[in-house]
Amino acid sequence: MDRSSTLGFILGFALIVGAIVTQGSIGSFADSASLAIVLGGVFAATMINYSFDKIKRSFITINSLMKLSNVDLRTDMELLTMFARRVRRESLLTLDQDLKHIKDEFLKNGLQLAVDGFQEKSLQDILKDEIESREKQVELSIMVLNSMSAYAPAFGMIGTVIGMVLMLQNISDPESLGSGLSVALITTLYGTIFANMLFGPLAGKLEYLSELDRNRKELFRIGILSIVEGENPRIMEKKMLIYLDPHHRAEYIKHHEQLSLMKKRDEKFYQLWVEQQDNQWEKLTEILETG
Repeated sequence: MDRSSTLGFILGFALIVGAIVTQGSIGSFADSASLAIVLGGVFAATMINYSFDKIKRSFITINSLMKLSNVDLRTDMELLTMFARRVRRESLLTLDQDLKHIKDEFLKNGLQLAVDGFQEKSLQDILKDEIESREKQVELSIMVLNSMSAYAPAFGMIGTVIGMVLMLQNISDPESLGSGLSVALITTLYGTIFANMLFGPLAGKLEYLSELDRNRKELFRIGILSIVEGENPRIMEKKMLIYLDPHHRAEYIKHHEQLSLMKKRDEKFYQLWVEQQDNQWEKLTEILETG
């Protein structure tokens, strides 16, 4: 998870806990039965709405997307253009020894198909199908999280109603009414917290990351096809730039306009790319320029 999300979760829960401890005891808000009703109910309703296999695949997709939080498309561009220049100087087969070190499965599989000799049309169709399949998986994951966000407050209210019914059964004991009512309302609190501090924000985060994921895969697709075509790396670079946000695009262009001795830079990058392929672009360029 990226720094922004981590800080957001910490700040949100810190505010809730802070509001509790300044006025009372955190133990007064801990109730295992209420927690079981809310979380158990949410997962039960989700399993009714979706098959177990879809839920499992959704959480696998969520986990993989969260790893994209720190992805920098400019680093991906540096890697692809370096590969493209090596292929133009030598041959496509020179990538065969590098494939096992590529971490992104889409890029690895696409370049493997290219090295295996797939024709451009077949390769383009396969890559497009993979992108569309991934989008469907992401859409399903967002739907699951949005459903869980909707279920949580509802089960909070169910727990509250259950608690109040049980409380009213002992209405003849006035001393138990206050404590019984507070326990009944805790399930509503839990449901609201899970909906608005966990499931809802995660669904929103996935929508942003899904856009980043698609841009990254489209960038990879353009790069792979350009390498297969033997296209000039500068032309390939211009095609990939459209998938960067304007600020990063301007920084990338400005930096590369000032570069010289690209062959020497590529040789240095080729020695380091396995460890640096996930690095932020600013750190990567600093390493490449200073050694």
